[in-house]
Amino acid sequence: AMAAGLDAMGLDMGARVAMVSHNAARMLVFLFGTSAFGRVGVPINFRLNAEEVQYIVDHSGAEVLLMDPELEADLGDVKVKHRLLNGEESDSLFPEGVEPRPWIPDESSTATINYTSGTTARPKGVEMTHRNLWLNAAVFGWQTGVNDRDVYLHTLPMFHCNGWGMPYAVTAMGGKHIVIRKVDGPEILRRIQQHGVTLLCGAPAVISAVLDAAADWDGPIPGTGTMRIVVAGAPPPTQTIERVETELGWEFIQIYGLTETAPLLTMNRSRAEWDDDTPAERAARLSRAGAPALGVTMSTSADGELLARTNHV
Repeated sequence: AMAAGLDAMGLDMGARVAMVSHNAARMLVFLFGTSAFGRVGVPINFRLNAEEVQYIVDHSGAEVLLMDPELEADLGDVKVKHRLLNGEESDSLFPEGVEPRPWIPDESSTATINYTSGTTARPKGVEMTHRNLWLNAAVFGWQTGVNDRDVYLHTLPMFHCNGWGMPYAVTAMGGKHIVIRKVDGPEILRRIQQHGVTLLCGAPAVISAVLDAAADWDGPIPGTGTMRIVVAGAPPPTQTIERVETELGWEFIQIYGLTETAPLLTMNRSRAEWDDDTPAERAARLSRAGAPALGVTMSTSADGELLARTNHV
């Protein structure tokens, strides 16, 4: 429906379509409804101000901006050819039952443009090809064991490197998506209990929120023995990792990557030879960035720069 609606708006193949939104089901529709039909998706950080969003819209050449209604007050002055509020306004332009124009997939064509955080200068737009996204999703999904029994909770912002590729990996394997709008410890535990969630990704702040909520949780901790949590962004303290595995009973997995590397570079997941380790010993091992992911070659240059070559870069 979205692809057909973009056809009706006169957007050519390769046209840029941006979206600024909290996590929402429509964000999943956006990721697939743009790049799967020849357009280029530009997910934008919902925490940015109007000037920053305007820069990304202009720099990417976006012709359409889809916007979360809650952000209109702050971002209503952003100028773009077509600006639509997610909901009734956008749905009215994306009619059901209309076939989109055919598009012949090209693995080397741009699928999304993902902007870096811009900590030292203006955000940089990283062009992800269909090959980038496919291989990252395949490797990430393979090494985390994604399958059709998985229920994935979107605690990680989908704008962040397309949710690290998990939306593609989970969908490809036939898993189930549960979307949460913001990180809230008690709500995360409630969703895990309600939907049988088995997998989530996030920064260390997600762990802290869950551990705090678990201290006041009435009854068995949801997900004990079945949950795995993938963490990146910063290495959590060893004691925090140990608490995840002992107090929550969840499997802790740590990864490292960059938007520019599409993004996965390394993964650290508990190994069979660690089974006899104490929880503290295993947590110390898991506090490291891990080994290069499948297909990744890494080295350190003479001046200390980390060098990486992968199939998905």
